[in-house]
Amino acid sequence: MPARTVLILQHVDVEKPGMILDALEGSGLDIVIRNLLDAPGTTATDLPPVSDLAGLVVMGGPMNADDLTGHPALKLERDLLTHALRAELPTLGVCLGAQLLARAHGLAVRPGAELGRPLEIGWSPLHDVERTDPVVGPLADAPGVLHWHGDRIIPAPGAQVLARTDTTECQAFRVGPAAWGLQFHLEVTPALLDDWLAEPPFVAEAGKALGPDATAMLRADARAMAPALRPLAERSLAHLRTLFLERAAR
Repeated sequence: MPARTVLILQHVDVEKPGMILDALEGSGLDIVIRNLLDAPGTTATDLPPVSDLAGLVVMGGPMNADDLTGHPALKLERDLLTHALRAELPTLGVCLGAQLLARAHGLAVRPGAELGRPLEIGWSPLHDVERTDPVVGPLADAPGVLHWHGDRIIPAPGAQVLARTDTTECQAFRVGPAAWGLQFHLEVTPALLDDWLAEPPFVAEAGKALGPDATAMLRADARAMAPALRPLAERSLAHLRTLFLERAAR
């Protein structure tokens, strides 16, 4: 039987797949969402082999990608990503997911403080976008995307950097024919951002980066960006949907 399952791994309940899930609606694919951090004792045998998957999506979270002692499930995710890369399984990593993908590929991830970089939180455009890339290329014309991270991926040979910002030299990268890491949050809609900003830890972190007007600024920018950003994001995610469907048809 063909593999028709897309596995989505979350780390924080509120950091949902948003527009990624919207892009898969009506595809006929089986979407399975799991949070391994909420399931102590999970082992590799509890996860499907990549041969049983049509696609893999790993979402964001506040954890450090190398904190395997504090969050042992991250080791399982990194191992699954390693297998996904070897199998050329269509894969998307978002923020922490991108960092885990980077580590699975052997790239370093370092805290921004070690690099003298501030928290990068807020809506701003990407620079030096590789326009020929089918996932990241459409975002070259986006007025802004949502950044919310401190750690940075360190580029190295073997991973193609697809975009940057002034304080983050690797905002997006690609490994092989079908794996992308996005340091930014393409999945976030204004409504999903409202859910984030209902959580005190998010509000506190935003205030630290942006000041006392952080939540109002983030909400206003989200609504200003959405009309132009959404169709571009839909083009990006449509390519992933196509790859998932092609994998399922094998």
